[in-house]
Amino acid sequence: MEWDMHYLVADIARTITLLPGDMLLSGTPANSRPVQPGDVVEVEVEGLGRLTNHIVEGPTPIRSDVGAQPTESEEVMSTALGGDWEFRGIRTPSKDLYPSTITEEKE
Repeated sequence: MEWDMHYLVADIARTITLLPGDMLLSGTPANSRPVQPGDVVEVEVEGLGRLTNHIVEGPTPIRSDVGAQPTESEEVMSTALGGDWEFRGIRTPSKDLYPSTITEEKE
């Protein structure tokens, strides 16, 4: 992972209040795009069930002064489509800048 889970949780928590039971997904499936109102996002965990979310427009715009905002740059699109943009010399900030205190288990 380019960003450890501590960083991801802290970033999203600057924009929304996380509650017990909330599910955060990390990673970008190939061919993904930013969600739009009207989209449906489904997550299924074998033995647990399926969670279906209907994307709606909120009552106020997403704050642009906190967190990482969605973009559609060449690098973002390349990554979403499974491209190797690091090969082209474009890199994300070092993981060393955001050290994790959790040891992630390797599969």
